[in-house]
Amino acid sequence: MAVMVGRADNRKAADLFYDLALAMELQGEHWRANSYLKAARSIEELTENLRSVSERGELRRIEGVGESIEAKVEEFLRTGHIEALDSVRGLLPEDLELLRSIPSLGTRRLADLDLLLGIRSVDELLRAIYEGRLAELPEFGEEVERRTLEHLVWRREESAEVPAPFAMRSAQRIIDFLRPSPGLERLELTGPLRRRVPAVANIMLLFSAPATEDIIARFGLCPEITELLMVDRQQALGKTTSGAVCMLRAVAPETFGLELLRTTGPDIYVRDIEALLREKSVRFSANRRAATEGDVLDAVQAPLVIPEMRGLPEARASPDDLRGDLHIRSSTFDGGLRVLEMAAAAKDLGHEYICFCDRLGGRRLDPAALEQRNALIDESADLLGMTILKGAEVDITPDGRLDFLAGPLEDLDLVIASINTALTMDRGEMTARMLKAMEDPLMDVLGHPTSRVIGLRERIQLDLDKVAQAALDANVALEMNTYPDRMDLDADTVRSLEAPPLVVLGTEAAFPNELTYWEWAITAAGRSCLPPERILNTRPYEQLKGRRWRR
Repeated sequence: MAVMVGRADNRKAADLFYDLALAMELQGEHWRANSYLKAARSIEELTENLRSVSERGELRRIEGVGESIEAKVEEFLRTGHIEALDSVRGLLPEDLELLRSIPSLGTRRLADLDLLLGIRSVDELLRAIYEGRLAELPEFGEEVERRTLEHLVWRREESAEVPAPFAMRSAQRIIDFLRPSPGLERLELTGPLRRRVPAVANIMLLFSAPATEDIIARFGLCPEITELLMVDRQQALGKTTSGAVCMLRAVAPETFGLELLRTTGPDIYVRDIEALLREKSVRFSANRRAATEGDVLDAVQAPLVIPEMRGLPEARASPDDLRGDLHIRSSTFDGGLRVLEMAAAAKDLGHEYICFCDRLGGRRLDPAALEQRNALIDESADLLGMTILKGAEVDITPDGRLDFLAGPLEDLDLVIASINTALTMDRGEMTARMLKAMEDPLMDVLGHPTSRVIGLRERIQLDLDKVAQAALDANVALEMNTYPDRMDLDADTVRSLEAPPLVVLGTEAAFPNELTYWEWAITAAGRSCLPPERILNTRPYEQLKGRRWRR
């Protein structure tokens, strides 16, 4: 049966040939890659649909289309796919559609990213950019790295999802820039970001000052603002380097606290406070000021709740209950092992213990490199007088196996198994894949269970309640990964599960400065509303060593 193809669908045919070109580059067949690239560009630029050209028998008049490519075009017109491409799809990156859309890359650079750095997904691309590795590659440089990151930031802006830690960094830079402003009386972060939700679209700042226009004018000069979108005497909007849009708004000093409470949210909490204000006939004015949130809450005899816990059940795990980060990395794209450096930084942050969970297999750590890392862990632990656990992250194959040798895994203290490949399975297949993996006694944790990348990759399809129940039955923990790009699982998702899961908190930090993402893990623990015994990071080292907690 013939597949209908319109002019707009010529792009689909072109994309198939772009994919074939990339597959050939990855196999080192540069001549064939060039042929497919030329045909793809010609098809993309056609001013009429392919079917019309085919029906006239003129496909070979398209530049770059010879006998072999003509046969593939005809196959596409009949079936909607190309068998030669289907046979090599396993060579292609996971997030191909997104990666292909990045103007600064293209087929040959995508192939180089895979061949030179092992980058096959958008999260790996982001990691390499943060490490400055793209700029070091031949034919890349700092300009390509910068343009690539700018495109990904733009995609997040378009999707209205920016990782909250990145938005918070932008907010803090703006606050630091505005603080010295003459006449500024008060400046506060508000909105969902103040509640430390996982992702935001906007940053909101409230301020008070006698001359509001002076503060607005200084806002426009802030280096963190890349583009001003709107300006008047009372407020301004500007894009930030994180992709989030920042609103700066003037508020009267006498009602600052009330406005801060209202804009912080969430709606359910604000509605409850406003109902109490109406019930008690409380009105704020120059004579009865609401300069602080405490003024508002005192007026209705309500307790002060920290912003991140407003509207939620009372938290049962406190920061003091958490002993250490159970997912950090020592290996990066340069192939080095930063065991001592990372451990020393973690000790300075006050961690009682940490666990290195480097990715294994493929172009990551092999058994020999894992053995070398474990030896460095023992040396670093002795040198620092610190408890360091040995763990790993392994891929779950499409058929539900752990993709690494069992022997080395048996000697570890924690094995995180994650879905990092074949991300487009349907709900039933993906759920079955995870359930199969949990039958392996070597799997301790299901890593970043939805495999999302905020604003760039949607969650995979799965029955999360079924997976969470199976994890409970198998005494397998679910990861709350607080690396900014992931925030997976987030606290809202954990609270939505039918039964309280056992969870593991980890930053997946690969550099010392990234260890500070632990503050988001502390927030996630509180917002999950789980009791301490349901969070593995509260367990003493003796229970974690050698997987004693699983027995």
